[in-house]
Amino acid sequence: MSRMTARAAVMQMIYEQLAGGQGGEETLQMVYDELREEGVPGVEAVGAKEPGKADRAYITRVLEGVTTHLDELDAEIAAFSRDWTIQRMPKVDLTILRLATWEILHEADVPGRVAINEAVELAGRYSEPASGRFINGVLGAILRKHQAAQA
Repeated sequence: MSRMTARAAVMQMIYEQLAGGQGGEETLQMVYDELREEGVPGVEAVGAKEPGKADRAYITRVLEGVTTHLDELDAEIAAFSRDWTIQRMPKVDLTILRLATWEILHEADVPGRVAINEAVELAGRYSEPASGRFINGVLGAILRKHQAAQA
């Protein structure tokens, strides 16, 4: 299974959890069933132990990281969201931004450009057509700031 599939799963779990749901094992199974129905690559071959150990570790790490560092992530997003407050953003876009911002700031094994490209793909699948450009712009600014701070 691909990391993109795991991202789609964790994005939906973050969305549910932040909306007051549990975002637990039942949700994870439901998400994989939905992804399979959509024909998302990599899900059809997943067996009874889905998702795999590496995917579960990633999903758990990101889900816990986003919920634990929510204020930090929202501050980064708000700093580069011209004319959009966190409260005004579509919830799907905000969830995608939170996931990708977490990856940019805290997932050393995920190149920033990959996190951005995957976020834009998620927006294309789950959000409005114009959301991809907005998400790309915000995340690009966050990545540039992060890279400058590390230099």
